[in-house]
Amino acid sequence: MKKEELKQLIRVVKKYYLLEMKQDEIARNENVSKSTVCRLINKAREFGFVRFVLNFPPVHVEEMEQKLKDHFHLKHVYVAEAMSSADDERLTLSNVAEGFSQYLNTIVSDGDIIGVSWGKTMTFISEHLIPAEKKDMIIVQLNGGVSNRNVSTFADQIVINFAENFKASWFILQAPSFVDDSHIAGILKQDSRIKEIFALMNKANIVVFTVGNVDESSVLVQAGYFTEEEYRNLREKGFIGDICSRYFKKDGTRAAGELYDRVIGISLEEIKQKEHSICIAVGKHKAESILAALKGGFINTLFTDEETAEEILTLYGKGED
Repeated sequence: MKKEELKQLIRVVKKYYLLEMKQDEIARNENVSKSTVCRLINKAREFGFVRFVLNFPPVHVEEMEQKLKDHFHLKHVYVAEAMSSADDERLTLSNVAEGFSQYLNTIVSDGDIIGVSWGKTMTFISEHLIPAEKKDMIIVQLNGGVSNRNVSTFADQIVINFAENFKASWFILQAPSFVDDSHIAGILKQDSRIKEIFALMNKANIVVFTVGNVDESSVLVQAGYFTEEEYRNLREKGFIGDICSRYFKKDGTRAAGELYDRVIGISLEEIKQKEHSICIAVGKHKAESILAALKGGFINTLFTDEETAEEILTLYGKGED
């Protein structure tokens, strides 16, 4: 874009957003057509010159929050209220993201280390944080995210988004989530750079993650770590969910042996010891996995939506505990 065109774009956009002038008024002022004004405003958004930050007061379901908190002895629970029965999942997730971002900004302090996992939910969350500049913070990736296929896990970008939000330093775990066997995993963990990442994971006081389901639509299948048949076998053995690529069963017991030891990432035992182990999970189909993770004690802070929370409580009430 030429300098004069850029200057005109800046004038038009500032008149529209800062001076709150109408488009036809700007058109007369700039001696251009109204369609040109509209085009310049849209171009500014496309180029990332204009960004919107939505910061609504949280709308949540306190009764469900208290029930979940009491049943599972949780530190904090946020249940986003359903706006309508026809809500797009992204809209539901945005409501959860608002509650999470506001809460996160109340618990972070200078010098904190935040560990983050990856996946579709984490990608969305990382793009909808509320800026809060802190001193000497560190963001670290919790589990390897290098895909085996031409499918991006966006793990790097999630870490960077969190870091930019808090003006923090960031560390990416440049490794697969799974390797062929535990012997290879052990060797990789001896690499000096990977050892540095694991040391930061250990020091992290806040970890943020989602819960995955053991089904063929899992990002771990899409990324090539498992075949659909292997996932069906896992399901037959009783595994229903994962956190940071660590699998667990319906009663909250975790995997053992090679399935557990092949992972390049934080352990569930470490997650349980964190001051804030924050799970963000949306969708009724995730309820069974969330409940299992709650039984395992891997979560002390939960962010979800009303429909999912209701299903978790229903399963719990049926004696699933």
